[in-house]
Amino acid sequence: MKERRGPAAKLKTLLFGKDLRITEGDVYTEEREYDYSSYCPVENYIREMPVPEENAFYITDFGAVPDNDETDNSEAINKCIEACSHKGGSVIVKGGNFTAKTVHLKSNVTLFICRGSSLSAHKSGEGFDNMAFIDAEDCENITLTGGGEINGNGHLFGRRPLYDKNITEDTDIIDVIEMRREYRAQLRFAHPSKYGRLVLFENCSNIHIDGIVLKDSAHWTLRLTRCDKVLIENLVINNNRHVCNTDGIDLMQTGNTEIKHCFISTADDGIVLKNAVWEGCDGEMKNIHISDCEIISCTNAFKIGTETTFPITDVICENCRFFMTDLYPGSVSGISIESADGSVVKDITVKNIEMDRCTCPLFIRLCNRNRAASVNTQSASAVEFGKKPSGKGISDAKRFDMAGELENIVIENIRAKGVELPVIVAGFRQRGKTKRVKNILLKDIDIEYADKREVIDRRLFIPEYSKEYPESWRFRNLPAYGIWARHVNNLKLEGFRCKPADKTWKKEKIFKDVK
Repeated sequence: MKERRGPAAKLKTLLFGKDLRITEGDVYTEEREYDYSSYCPVENYIREMPVPEENAFYITDFGAVPDNDETDNSEAINKCIEACSHKGGSVIVKGGNFTAKTVHLKSNVTLFICRGSSLSAHKSGEGFDNMAFIDAEDCENITLTGGGEINGNGHLFGRRPLYDKNITEDTDIIDVIEMRREYRAQLRFAHPSKYGRLVLFENCSNIHIDGIVLKDSAHWTLRLTRCDKVLIENLVINNNRHVCNTDGIDLMQTGNTEIKHCFISTADDGIVLKNAVWEGCDGEMKNIHISDCEIISCTNAFKIGTETTFPITDVICENCRFFMTDLYPGSVSGISIESADGSVVKDITVKNIEMDRCTCPLFIRLCNRNRAASVNTQSASAVEFGKKPSGKGISDAKRFDMAGELENIVIENIRAKGVELPVIVAGFRQRGKTKRVKNILLKDIDIEYADKREVIDRRLFIPEYSKEYPESWRFRNLPAYGIWARHVNNLKLEGFRCKPADKTWKKEKIFKDVK
């Protein structure tokens, strides 16, 4: 890899560079070495649990047959759930692997999957309701537990990656442009056969997920939309790290939620908070507490955004570890806090975080995609399912335009090593108007760069990227190694330390329009 990019190469990457996406080809089903993380400490999160005896309903008593991949046990399992819901109790999955299509949970039901047993998504990818394997809608008092596994067989619904094998060997030079291409060249982009999500809750309350393994999702792994009073603990998510769009946990207009002591290894965002009108959201979300989690993400370990039109407030994320194990490149970012589409995101605290090989430790970004004016429920995710977008935007162009705010953010006690980009804090300027990120405190931050050379990529200007997908890699090879900030009001640094690479052409700190 070259250490210096010439004028022609700079112009090409600036004006003509496009993200790699495979849009043709048959389903590719091979599992490759390093698709799954070598570090997956299930024993630290999953414990033995006694099988319930009172009001226990066994799916085998309703005709479910284990260990046959061709069998669709959906009817038997759903009959068992229906019977259980009338009295309240536990639906017991025991005695092997049970293949099914959509399983519909109901109120007052505990789905108890015994350790050593599992539910697996049918490999045909056909006949799934609501684009989900396990779903519940307008329900209350639901529990997922038992120590067993829910397997989405997600590796069966993507196209062959550009590269023939996964990359584990690190480079000796930092170049964000090449890094992004290498990452995308390993992805299995969606084939139209992709059925959807692994677990989906909509308009539900009093949800408890405790001691369960979610494996190999085809899309978002655990999605909760318009839910309330949620406790997620002792959860393991172990996804194929090259199946695109496999977020770990997605909270969508879901508040009063606690996520604690979870392990997540996935291709896309680890834990992500979103609140968008095209995703069925219609109001604010607040009161979310995340703690004691280990997250391996190829993109962003903890993220607020990108799908953000309504407010997200009162969030705490603490005492977590964000890292990458055995793949190149590392995670896109450790912490990413964004308002991209008109949302007010404020009163956010992230503290006591350890990171290793998160290329950008912290990305705080206010921009103005105004995506609601251009997408609807179908078109927003069409490409992610190998389909073509159709229809008009879900709202008029003015409803969320320039409405976003990002303020009152405290980032404290961060230890990050193997870093390849600076901390980025950025508002935007668009159509002659400047909108700034406000009231940011970065306290006790300790950053150590990867021991590499850095590509010399000096530029006359850094574009605003105000309408582009917000991501730290979007800004390419920035001319700062510690912090790069633009369009910010009231930025405070207390105890900010950054150890650069041995030889760097960059400045430690660059501030543009920072007050």
